[in-house]
Amino acid sequence: MTQATPAAPASPPARRVRWGLDDVAVGAVGAILLVLAADWALSRGYLTDPRLVEVLSYLVVWVPLLGSVLVACYLRGSRSLARDFGLRFHPLDLLWGLTIGLLTRVVASLFEIAGYGQMGTGGATLDAPAHDAWWIVLSLVAPVLLAPLIEELFFRGLLLRAVAAATDARRPVALGLACVVSALVFALLHVVDAGSPTALWVIGAGTFVFGLAAASVTAVTGRLGGAMIAHVVFNGLVVVPALLG
Repeated sequence: MTQATPAAPASPPARRVRWGLDDVAVGAVGAILLVLAADWALSRGYLTDPRLVEVLSYLVVWVPLLGSVLVACYLRGSRSLARDFGLRFHPLDLLWGLTIGLLTRVVASLFEIAGYGQMGTGGATLDAPAHDAWWIVLSLVAPVLLAPLIEELFFRGLLLRAVAAATDARRPVALGLACVVSALVFALLHVVDAGSPTALWVIGAGTFVFGLAAASVTAVTGRLGGAMIAHVVFNGLVVVPALLG
């Protein structure tokens, strides 16, 4: 009598993804409200420590954005940032990122020349600080490495995919609309505290162009690798020369 082969254990059912535009709204609105609250506290003189101000300028944006991504993925999604939001890299992403980062930085610089009469006037001016751990983190690591990771996860990961999934249209149309919406929200969050009408349109136009390019490469490849590298290049071409200057 032939002995029956034991059946293989059943695979656990895939988690049902429940994240969407509500998670996007919580992250984006939360960031805007915290930026406005920090500006109000700064204008009233409640924030005087320059280091605290600089730390808060990052945290008020990053905490709600990253928080919404992590909640969406680990509580309402598949518990995989790669499956949910395309956090993957391919060698070709280096070429995509370098090309997009360089081209969009050139375009943003043209906007700066048109608005300010020279490049970089709208950005932060970096004095000669003490080159300690604080300086390295706040002046280099935060804008060049952490910002691309956190912001791309939200804007070209969660936001782009949520808008595309919620759009009642064919896939190319849905992705095109999602790219535009993600670029608009990306630009909006960068001009919430713009100090002048000129800064509003210069920064808004530059970040919109970058956001549209980053969203497009994400839509084409299905990965965040190219957009993240482009973001590193886009920010680094401003920050590194300022630090060396």
